[in-house]
Amino acid sequence: MTARLKKIALFGEGVYSKSAIVTRQRRLNCYLEVRPDKDKSSIVLYGTPGLKLLFNVMTPQNQPLRGTIGTDTALYTVGGNQVKSLSATGGTLTQGSIGTSTGLVGMALNPTQLMIVDGSAGYVFNPATGAITIAPAAFPNGARTVTYCNGFFICELPGTNQFFVSAFNDGTVWNGLSFGSAVQAIDGIKACDTLNGILVVFSAGHTEFWQNVGGNPEPFQYITNSASMTGLAAIGSRVHAGESLLFLAKTNGGSFQNSAGSFQIARIRGYAVDIVSTSDIDNILQTMASTSTITDCTGYSFLWDNHLFAQFNFPTANRSLLLDTTTGFWGEVQSGITSGYAARHLGNLACSAYGQQMIADYANGNLYTPDANTYTDNGNVIVRELVTRVALEEFNTFSIPQIYLDMETGVGLSNPSLQGYEPRIGLSIARDGRHFGMERMISLGRMGQDTVRVNSRRWGRARTANLRIRCTDPIKFVIAGGAVRTKVRGGRQAPSSKASA
Repeated sequence: MTARLKKIALFGEGVYSKSAIVTRQRRLNCYLEVRPDKDKSSIVLYGTPGLKLLFNVMTPQNQPLRGTIGTDTALYTVGGNQVKSLSATGGTLTQGSIGTSTGLVGMALNPTQLMIVDGSAGYVFNPATGAITIAPAAFPNGARTVTYCNGFFICELPGTNQFFVSAFNDGTVWNGLSFGSAVQAIDGIKACDTLNGILVVFSAGHTEFWQNVGGNPEPFQYITNSASMTGLAAIGSRVHAGESLLFLAKTNGGSFQNSAGSFQIARIRGYAVDIVSTSDIDNILQTMASTSTITDCTGYSFLWDNHLFAQFNFPTANRSLLLDTTTGFWGEVQSGITSGYAARHLGNLACSAYGQQMIADYANGNLYTPDANTYTDNGNVIVRELVTRVALEEFNTFSIPQIYLDMETGVGLSNPSLQGYEPRIGLSIARDGRHFGMERMISLGRMGQDTVRVNSRRWGRARTANLRIRCTDPIKFVIAGGAVRTKVRGGRQAPSSKASA
């Protein structure tokens, strides 16, 4: 009888967190795509894009950007105490200065003004001249966020349940009587934002929705029964992604008496607030919160290959999590090689300007763009790693005479002096769900050698097996599926019961 390879299910939604016995899966710097026609496989895996340097903003002492915002015809940044209007190539068009030099800032645009808040004061920047006007006494000094909704700038007054509203399309005029107060609970407003023309008011333990009803002096009114008992845990974590607004949340009324609460990733669509983090991601968040801090989380979104991603960075915990909002699958991103289990990605903030996506570095004034032909993060190695679903034969001991991976081959670089000329992947197995054995290096073929097979033999015995596929070469990385040949103890051929990946 001829021994046959059989397809195995490589890809799942699990992420290693609570217990390796439950799942050891990992997707690092790669993402899954569902193929509706199930041509060769129902799910395939691609590498995330690299970061191509656009320019350095020339911030004071090359400090990282504190905020950035753009339009199709403009780009504005804050770095150190400098506010800049920049050209598409990074040239300074106009420039001004604010009163602080560190910490994230809030930024919002109306047709003629840029408003900036830094936790100390409010500043109105004139893009045409670079002139900066400090907001008047009625402005809620101390605000850390600002949003533009229906012609008005709105800012919170920290430590209170109040938010204040500017004059129509004029951030230099504020009326001390033009304010609203959160009505659902007295837990302190932390941020104001806008989604689809609705004012979103975030508090520590709940979220409210307000609409413009044309009132005077306060134009906004609470939308009755719209509140959700889901609070904002990190001001910088708010991510606009299409028709949704995602954020690091404190859920289950966590700021209220007799309510413990937990950290999760929440999404607002319309007036509905739902949880998009899985139990695995929730556990990662709780672990980081208990061993480090996650309230400094920053987030941004970017569109790649028809996938809309939301990235959440945890500077102190040194980790970056990636949600593909198109498929709902979670993974991780990381720049460079680390001696630990994980490290964070270079990206910290992002905006769209001049028709392209721009991502700001967390460590300096660089701005990048995701690029299909860039396989590093501005020269930093991108480690691609997939840890697959577990393979088992009803917990019988089985041998693995052969492993085959259906990968894109012949993707080597053209220059013999560069890493990636003869690209390879590392393949290893964990037989106990925890510890991976010695890595074997397998060729992906030089440029044009697309008939190379990613094939390896004699992998020993196991009751369970997780494959780890790892690549550090700067090349295109695609996995369409995989197959193994297994035998149960006693030499009997294992039943062909596995599903396609």
